Amino acid sequence: MWIHSRNLLDTITIRLLGQEYKIKAGGNEEHIQSLSRYVNKKVFDVQQQGNAVSTLELAAIVMLDLADEVARARTELREYQERVAKKVDQLIEHIDVENK
Repeated sequence: MWIHSRNLLDTITIRLLGQEYKIKAGGNEEHIQSLSRYVNKKVFDVQQQGNAVSTLELAAIVMLDLADEVARARTELREYQERVAKKVDQLIEHIDVENK
């Protein structure tokens, strides 16, 4: 999504934590805006819980929450890949047995 070649970057305005940011990003602007809305929803959820006192604490809690989501998704993906690999191995073994 993020492209480092300067001539391929578009300037996109997003809003996070009540602040407007102009970012240089490659890719689909709607996708980037969707990510911004997702982060803002996470911010709102943390604010509703009353866990953060300052903006820095709020940002830290949201980042940890997002990192936790990524870690869980990676674990789920790895487990799924392992199940699929095991099933493929079983199918290959079954085919090999049938062909003998």
